[in-house]
Amino acid sequence: MNPVNVAVVGATGAVGSEVLRILEERAFPLASLRPTATARSAGRRLRFAGDEIEVVETSKNAFAGIDIAIFDTPDDAALEWVPVAQHAGVVCVDNSAAFRLRDDVPLVVPEVNPDAAAAHTGIIANPNCTMVTLLMPLAPLHRAARAVRVIASSYQSVSGAGVAGVDDLYEQLEKLTPERDAVRDGEVDALLSPGRAFVHPIAFNVIPHVGSFDADGATSEERRVRDETRKVLGAPGIEIFATTVRVPTVRAHGIAAWVEFEGEIDPAQARRILTTAPGVVVADDPASTLYPTSLMASGKDKAYVGRIRSGGAPNALGFFATCDNLRKGAALNTVQIAELLVERGLL
Repeated sequence: MNPVNVAVVGATGAVGSEVLRILEERAFPLASLRPTATARSAGRRLRFAGDEIEVVETSKNAFAGIDIAIFDTPDDAALEWVPVAQHAGVVCVDNSAAFRLRDDVPLVVPEVNPDAAAAHTGIIANPNCTMVTLLMPLAPLHRAARAVRVIASSYQSVSGAGVAGVDDLYEQLEKLTPERDAVRDGEVDALLSPGRAFVHPIAFNVIPHVGSFDADGATSEERRVRDETRKVLGAPGIEIFATTVRVPTVRAHGIAAWVEFEGEIDPAQARRILTTAPGVVVADDPASTLYPTSLMASGKDKAYVGRIRSGGAPNALGFFATCDNLRKGAALNTVQIAELLVERGLL
């Protein structure tokens, strides 16, 4: 692959930092690397490939001479800066939700729909990390038997809410450590106030609230799982009902899914399909207590799937999957999209 000039926008955040690590790990063909961030973080020096690189403020000038910009910013910042970079001739790989459902923006998971990247006009969207956890095992099964209905519940780690989410968990756990009797007696709420990332304490808690609620009681995260899965699979008619839940783990989301298919499929066939699916590892031997866990997926590049079993209805299956939300769910997928752009000459 020919070396290219890359900017990482939001380089000091949780996902931006992971992008830098993955670029180094995968020996991405860099002609130059320019980390950018807000004015508050400009001037910081970051370690990369045995050297230090300086963070510059995100500005119009920051995109001069850049071929690919990987964005990890809030939606409002993406809406402000992605068009600026696009206008400067930069191909933007955006990790926010700002552009994912636009008809003129491909939503790409390289193991699933790499050909979609060729339709870009300067922006490619990176999918939601929870949706990726579901999609990685669902996509190969859908190709084999055509999924028609999905009911899923997520178990989402605190790092999905950024550095503030991780800090909330550690700070609350530290506060509760000497209060074992209160934890045992269920008095956690009396000792903790909500942190910066969540509306309730997250330590020793499970919160069925990820994103903002709409008038029907669904959250924005649940809508993303539905709408983005449909878009990547090219299956607008698939019924998807998701409940997204925050749990007190640090990394790697889990998702439990029940899927009904149009064609015949059984657990043994599903295991064979998933064993050869790119980006998927089958961990499915309950008799030996082998099944996916958050720790199993943490720091890894693949999705792990297990608990594959009959769904109790004709042509239905259940499974449980885990995926590192900071890596495959976000940073790794953006880097893979960038690699795809270089390999296929799509810049």
